[in-house]
Formats: sequence, C-alpha cells, structure tokens
Amino acid sequence: MRYQYLDARLRQAFDDAGLDRGQRALLQGVLRALDPDAHLGEHVAGLNSAFLAVTRAQTALESHATEDQPRWNLLRRIVTTSLACMDAAAPAFVHGGAKELAEAHQTLLDVDAAIAADGQKLDPRVTAAAARKLDPRALDSAVRQWITPLWTGVGLPLRARMIAEVAVVVAVHGRDGRQLRSDLLRWLKKPGGDLGDVLWPEARRHVVALVVRGARVLRHLDELLPQARQEPLHRNRLPKDDFLKDAVEGSSVLVRLPVNAADAHTAALRGRRMLSEALDQYAAGERLTELNIAPLWQVSGPSGRVTRGTEHRRTVGNAYPLTAYWPADLRSAMRVANLARQIPASTAPMASAGLAWSALEATGLDPSKIPWLAKACALQMLRQHLVSLHVIVTNHDKELRGPLDAYVPTTGVKHHLKSVDAWLEVLIKHNRPKEQLKAAQDAVTALAENEGGLVQDLVELWRARLADSTTLAGWLREQEDTAIAVLEWLYVTRNLAFHAGRYATPADELTAQAGQAVADLTLEFLGNWRTVERQRGEQETAAVEVYRRLAQRKDQLEARLKRAGSVRRLSVEDISGPDERWWSRTTTSS
Repeated sequence: MRYQYLDARLRQAFDDAGLDRGQRALLQGVLRALDPDAHLGEHVAGLNSAFLAVTRAQTALESHATEDQPRWNLLRRIVTTSLACMDAAAPAFVHGGAKELAEAHQTLLDVDAAIAADGQKLDPRVTAAAARKLDPRALDSAVRQWITPLWTGVGLPLRARMIAEVAVVVAVHGRDGRQLRSDLLRWLKKPGGDLGDVLWPEARRHVVALVVRGARVLRHLDELLPQARQEPLHRNRLPKDDFLKDAVEGSSVLVRLPVNAADAHTAALRGRRMLSEALDQYAAGERLTELNIAPLWQVSGPSGRVTRGTEHRRTVGNAYPLTAYWPADLRSAMRVANLARQIPASTAPMASAGLAWSALEATGLDPSKIPWLAKACALQMLRQHLVSLHVIVTNHDKELRGPLDAYVPTTGVKHHLKSVDAWLEVLIKHNRPKEQLKAAQDAVTALAENEGGLVQDLVELWRARLADSTTLAGWLREQEDTAIAVLEWLYVTRNLAFHAGRYATPADELTAQAGQAVADLTLEFLGNWRTVERQRGEQETAAVEVYRRLAQRKDQLEARLKRAGSVRRLSVEDISGPDERWWSRTTTSS
C-alpha cells in the first residue's frame, strides 16, 4: 500500500493520542522520507541536510589524504557543494547545534582556501587534519535534541526543514520505514515514553537467517564471518509447512549470523549485505558456480521474537515503457539504469551508485556538465512536487474534493492530472477568483484541514512559495544546489568504487538511492522530450543539448521570478519539455 504515512490506521492513532498538527507533521514527515515510493526531494536520500553534507565532506577529505581520491579539483567541488547545503540548512540549527555547524563550516572554508592556494600541490596532511576536525556525530547528537521543540511547537517553514534533517539522522542510524511505522503505532497507544527512543532505539543483537542457493556447504565461512553458523538444506526433508520450503532450490544452505541493528528489518538488510560480501569470496573461488541469496529471511530479536519477510518488491498492474519506440541515444542509459536498479542499494550500494552515474554518463554527461543537469532536475522537481501534492491532498474524503475535481480533472486508473497548470491555478492566491475557482480553493483548504499534519503543512508551504515569486526562486535554487551536491558525490562514489576499490562509505545506501532517483528523473524528462519531438516528426535533440537548454531555461525562470513579483504567468505543464512555454499561462480567475 502506498502512502502508509497517510493511511486510516495511522490517522486514527493520531486522533486517539490527541496529537496536534505539528506532532502529526513530524511523524508523517519522517515516515514519508523513509517511504521507498517518495519522489526525489521528498525521499530521505534527496533531502538537503547539513549532517549529510559534513559526513560526505569528511569522507572525501579522509579519502584524499590516504588515496588521493577524489583529486584536488573534485575535492574542492565537494567542499563547495557541502558548504552550500550547510548554508541552506543552517536556520534549523537555531534549536541546537549552531556552534558545531559553524565550526564545521569554518573548517571547510579553510580547506577551500588551501585548495585555492595550492591546487594539485595540496598537502594530504591538510586534508587529513581537516577530516579529524569535522565531527558529524556532534551534529547527529544536536539533531536528536530537536524532538522536544518540534513536539512542543515550531512554525513553518522552519518545521519542515528540521523534520528533513531529523529524517536523515533516523535513516543513517538504520531504521526501516515500515518497522518504524509499526513501532510508532505501538508507542501512540501509550505515548508517555521518549519518542527519541522510538526513532533511534539502541542497536541490539539480532540473529538473521538467510538461504544461500547454489551450494550445500560454505567452507571456512566461520573464518570469514565469525559466529556465523550454517546448515545444509534438502527440500524433500523439510516439513511441508516450513517457511524455508519456497526458498530452497537445488543445493542450498541455511546461514545464521548475528547482527547489531535497531530493528528486525534493518537487521535483515545488514545481514544480507554482510553475507553478500562474504559470497564475493566464494564467487571468486568457484567461478563456474552461481551463488545467490533467496529473498526470504527470518530474524530472531533480542527478546526471542521471530520476524519473517522477503525483500521488498514493487509491482504494478500495467507496466508502461519510457517511450513507445527506441530512442537511439537513450538505449545505453536505460540499460545501465536498469542494471543499477537490479543491484540492491542495501547489499551493494557503491556498485549501484557507480552504475547510476554510468547511466547518466551514457547520455553524454560529464563532470563539467553537472550544473546543467542539476538545473534541469530542479525544473522537473517543481512539476513533480506539485503533482505529488495533488495526489496526497486528494488521497481521502471524496465528498470534500468534489469542487476540486470539477476544476482539476484527472484521467485514467492512476488519476493523472489532465492539466498541472489547472492545479497550479488553484494553489495561487487570486484577488477576485471566479466562483468555480473559489470553490476549488476552498475544497483544498477543507481537505488540508481535515487531514491536518503533513498535508496541511505542505499545502501552506506551497501556497506561500507561490504567493511570493522570490521565495519560489529561492526554492528552485536550493533544489539545484542539492542536486549538484548529489551528482558530485555520485561521481566521487563512482571513482572510489571503480578506481580506488572502495566497497563501503558512510551513508552509502542513501547515495545509491539518490543516484537511482536522479537517473530515473533524468530519463523521465528526456523520454517526454523525445516523445514530443517524435510526434512532431522533428529530429531528436542530443541529451546533453537538452541539459543545456533546460539549464538556460531554469536560469531565465529564476531571473524572471526575482523581478516579476508574481507567478501568475508561470506554466509548469511542459516546463521540462522542448517548448518554451514556461511563462505563457493566462489566468482565468479575475
């Protein structure tokens, strides 16, 4: 089920516990960020975060000092993008961590000055010393203390920024979104305990059971994974109701290994990664044998409680291609992007991230053109966020949304918007709106108030952004800066994985998830661009040229917004398409 952070059971639990709007927004915001179906910019992997920026900068500095990767010029770009992310996140740290953030900021400024002065002669001792000064754990500790002010009341838009930072710290701690939702439901029945203990429970010992297919015995496994235990499996010797029945195929072995984790689902993911890395040894030793881990898993928790599950698989009723024909210069990108998705971010994140970069590279992208793609992504994210807002606003209460549906019709089983601009028209404030538009706007207000929490926050945030064109321009710039930071770090990760042989870095799962999301977003707007050109019988524009044109468009839009004073003429319908109609909307309200 999608949007579990908005489902009826959770809403009822909020009502029973008497949570106010800000408290609901906090819990829903964290759960949405951990939802695998969340869009780029909503999912935790694509949120702007000072904690994540400092973590990446420290990793880059340490790696440069020991391995000369990333090289000095790329290192400077990482420092620069980290500073931009820290500057954007800084207002949230008024509730704790401002001193620690300022110290980290100054450390990176000093490194930037050293790189500017010394260039390729940069002394690795300088980067090593800077890495030692940076302390992401201090920011982690500060963010955990924000739960108290967030629970007692913080206004918008600061609340949204703080929740995003909290969500990143929760994810890096190692929390599965579905498990967290279950834990929150239990906590809400007796909310007297510390919410921090629910978000960041102490990592405890779990025993993970996984089935390896392709061998009956893994010799020397206890030397590679101390404390791991194994047991050969024979399908015809298992009881008919045994949970392993469907996991055993031919020669198989059950492996049990202890894992420290905050919850059972996270333990299963960590155990799978540990075992997958151990199987690299056996794959190298038995080159003609294919070994794989069955999707089924079982975890025994510290209390003895047993949890069973399978790897998360998303399915759809009808699957649609990116385009209804083969766009020549996107075939390689689609192939590599699909391979990147088939490598789970939880088991081989560095490889997955490296392939995500390779998918973008296959379109013609190189590091010098990262700013172009980041600007293009910012435009597409504007459209995507507005569409996402419509989905969650209309997620409940069909009676209230009648006037909205009449003004903003949808089509198909997935209820796609017939016109994104019609929805934009509803969100923008008008002095004398016509009757039908006024009814649609009132319906949005009623739906938001009825839902409360995160939905009401998002409606107010977007109404505020669209009421002030300079605020919207600032939002676009922040999305661009965040996308640049992701892309630069994705390139660093690719170099560390393919050139330096690194198979793990801090928060590498978030990097892999962000890489896949950026690749998907890029293929989305490139596919739309190609489809429009083919319908018109026009020659296909090279992907890099699309990046350049969209980057130019984003700069023009940002400049227009800063001087226009209004977004009345903004059009997002085809904002990332081949037509220059981004400032062509005509209002029908007054």
